[in-house]
Amino acid sequence: MKRLLAVGYWLLLRKQNPISHTSMKKKCFCALALALALPATLLTAQQPDTVVLAGVVISATKAPVASSALTQSVTVITGEELRARGVTTVAEALRGVPGVALASNGSFGSLTSLFLRGGESRYTKFLIDGVPVNAVGGYFDLSHLTTDNLERIEIVRGPAGAVHGADAVSGVVQIFTRGGAGPARVAADIRGGTYGTLDAGLGLSGGGDALGFSLHGARHSTDGILAFNNDYLNENVSGSLKLRPDAATTISLATRGTHAEFHYPTDFAGNVVDSNTYTDQRRLTVSLDAKRRIRTGIEFEILGGVNHVREFSDDVTPGASGDTRDRYTSLNRRQRAEARLALASGAGRLTTGVEYQRERERSASAAGPADGELADYSNFAGLRTTRAAYTEYLATVRRVALTLGGRLDDPSDFERAGTYRAGAAVRLFEGSSLRGSLSTAYNAPAFYHLLDTDFTTGNPDLSPERSRNAEIGLKQELLAGLLSLSATYFDQQFEDLIEYVPGGPPDYVGTYANLRAATSRGFELELTTAARGGWWGSASLTLLKARVAALQPGYQGGARVGDELLRRPRRTGSAGVNWTGWNGASATVVARYVGKRPDFDFRSFPSARVTVPAATVVDLAASLPVLRGGRTPVALTLRVDNLFDKEYQEVFNFETPGRRILVGGRIEAWLR
Repeated sequence: MKRLLAVGYWLLLRKQNPISHTSMKKKCFCALALALALPATLLTAQQPDTVVLAGVVISATKAPVASSALTQSVTVITGEELRARGVTTVAEALRGVPGVALASNGSFGSLTSLFLRGGESRYTKFLIDGVPVNAVGGYFDLSHLTTDNLERIEIVRGPAGAVHGADAVSGVVQIFTRGGAGPARVAADIRGGTYGTLDAGLGLSGGGDALGFSLHGARHSTDGILAFNNDYLNENVSGSLKLRPDAATTISLATRGTHAEFHYPTDFAGNVVDSNTYTDQRRLTVSLDAKRRIRTGIEFEILGGVNHVREFSDDVTPGASGDTRDRYTSLNRRQRAEARLALASGAGRLTTGVEYQRERERSASAAGPADGELADYSNFAGLRTTRAAYTEYLATVRRVALTLGGRLDDPSDFERAGTYRAGAAVRLFEGSSLRGSLSTAYNAPAFYHLLDTDFTTGNPDLSPERSRNAEIGLKQELLAGLLSLSATYFDQQFEDLIEYVPGGPPDYVGTYANLRAATSRGFELELTTAARGGWWGSASLTLLKARVAALQPGYQGGARVGDELLRRPRRTGSAGVNWTGWNGASATVVARYVGKRPDFDFRSFPSARVTVPAATVVDLAASLPVLRGGRTPVALTLRVDNLFDKEYQEVFNFETPGRRILVGGRIEAWLR
């Protein structure tokens, strides 16, 4: 029976179901880091401590683009804004972004999936300083990614395959490590409170025209929300180094290392049943970006990066004949190198380049006596290399900004995939602009889709999953620039979705096939106010219809044409008010609404389809300076999550945190 349960759990992991858990173990991990923090924009609650270029976006195209010239939807969140709000995780930072829906398995550190514009959880590409960090097949668990030493987050909504290749089916989320500028300084913060929470960080940064650097370490821990076996620990080190040996050359390095350990008593259905299961993950991401201006209008750039993830889970089960141990381990490695040449003139900017990527995954499941040697009962290994070439053209002709790009990816283990993007942004008149775009993307099959495992037969004839998107947006300033309103309509189609096909007797070994299609259509509305008298605010609303569009012969699942896609709410929204007052004191109140969404009750077989109710959650943050001026300013901080102690769920039958109050302080010291 245990072996059967282990096989079922393995299948849940391999299908990367949002309710499964990643595999990890406790060991101390640390990384020394050097990295580039690229410029960003947005109103912040306090004075930025790094040099920023207003209105520049990096992730939407191959070249930095002014936000006014973007042809698709992009949201930028600055690190200063997040620090003012006391937000410590990227998942929390993304809540409230238009088009974003998150599903977490409950407590702090539990598996967290992102659904962008109605796409699957494996359809958003995540990058850290330009390095892809998704697992093979596209899935990424946000639970251990923190905002420590973060300069900004860029969220690109809509397919971005022409820019980023595989996995950017519904969009891209990229985080940038903070750089350093000005006199060297040390900054420290600490806070604690409900659920035994303790957060602490220490950083050093500084720099000038020729050199900029940052180095930061942080530790986050909590007892969790459940009665037992729910501890969580996150330790991370990150940093950046930016060199300018001469006026024509820039070399940037970045790294981020994380060790996370999560104890969870819940099974795959949310039942609290286990007193000793835990997971452990260690991730190291390193990036390089070297640019040289050959002559006016000609620039050559080399980029490279590695992302290594080692994780495992461990579970001991008592028995009449002795305790037994089950352990799952995995190692994922991704390396990439890219070279690009950019030609700029009065006619626009043409960028062309080539990219090479190598992905490797190994995993093993083992069982045996708790105090003895374990025997493997499942092993898996996969290797993929991908060569790609791309071209992108950006131009501005009077009031019109144009984007045109194409890319061809040639993977070693499935068919070639071509993607494109075409868009335009038109400034109609002062304070009013219209934009539209057509774009495509693809998602690569995972190794377990293509290769034989102990539990499935691989299908090497699989096609990549594909998407097409059309969107149009209007932005209008009102009341002499006091208000800014934007509205976007998008229509996205997903084709060749990969589905599991159950096997028959005698061994019941299943396989995978391209068997489903889906559509996702909706509106995104955003309203922001300019700062007046220390006050400003923002609000957003997303209306979404994500449904099954077609089922191919051979489909054996429970979905029907017209069904809503799981865990994608029809309506989401947020509203926030910010205040900065006397002596630099600040306060922020944010309310987030998530409408009802379909899910499954996995406590029974076959699993019944259920509806998770809608919920509104309010968060509060405040900062009060107690020492100002001089070289060591000090501030007291307050953060209240779920202010009104709302009971709600994001995944059916998994509890979420109630009210959490965190009190702390922040101090800075300039070194001269």
